[in-house]
This record gives sequence, structure tokens and C-alpha cells, in this order.
Amino acid sequence: MAQSLPPLPLSFSQAIARQEGWYVEDTAVNRSQRNNNPGDVEFSKFTELHGSSGSDGRFAIFPDAQTGFDCLIALLQTPEYFHGTIHDAIARYAPSSENNTEEYVENVCEWMNETPQTLVLQVRL
Repeated sequence: MAQSLPPLPLSFSQAIARQEGWYVEDTAVNRSQRNNNPGDVEFSKFTELHGSSGSDGRFAIFPDAQTGFDCLIALLQTPEYFHGTIHDAIARYAPSSENNTEEYVENVCEWMNETPQTLVLQVRL
């Protein structure tokens, strides 16, 4: 079921979720909604440690949306993301080999009212 879009500006995790289709209102439930995985975080030992019950073949499945958001926030707090810029974090999270990374950065920054060079540790996760 589609989730209601929170008011702007969004937190970093909410902006990622929006970019990943979490807030899309459609008659069909999309993958992130079906998996309770707002950020479409790939299944790994990390997601298992943060509550995932398995995968759909690539992406983690969580028992509920809050657990999915909590895992995404925990991921954003790891040194690989937390000590870099928003641009650096998104380039790692959504690499250009699979995404239009620059558009992703632009959208997330607009929804957060931040710049690509803002440090992740300075934003609301």
C-alpha cells in the first residue's frame, strides 16, 4: 500500500525512499512497498542484522516499513556514507552503472533543501 508523502523538506532516508518509489500511489504495489524496503536496500548480512527476513532474489524483505526505514538509516550511519557528502553517498548507493546518479542527487537534494556537497552527518537521516 502506498505511503503518504511527508511534508517537505524530507529527511535523507525519506528522500531516498521517494526516489526509489516508496511513496508512489498506484493501484499495484511496487517492489519497495511489497518488501517493506523503502530504500530498496540489497539483501546482505547487514540487512539480516537489521531485521530482514530474506530477499526477493536481490533486495531485502522486512517485516514492516519501520524496520525497513531503520535499516536504511543504519546503513546511512556507516562510515562509508556518514562521513561523506550527499553526492558521495548517493553515488555509492545508486551507482551510475544502474541509475541516473546525477538526477538522483538533484532530486534528493531538492526534496531535502540541501546541496550535493552537504555532509551526510549534518542532515536529518
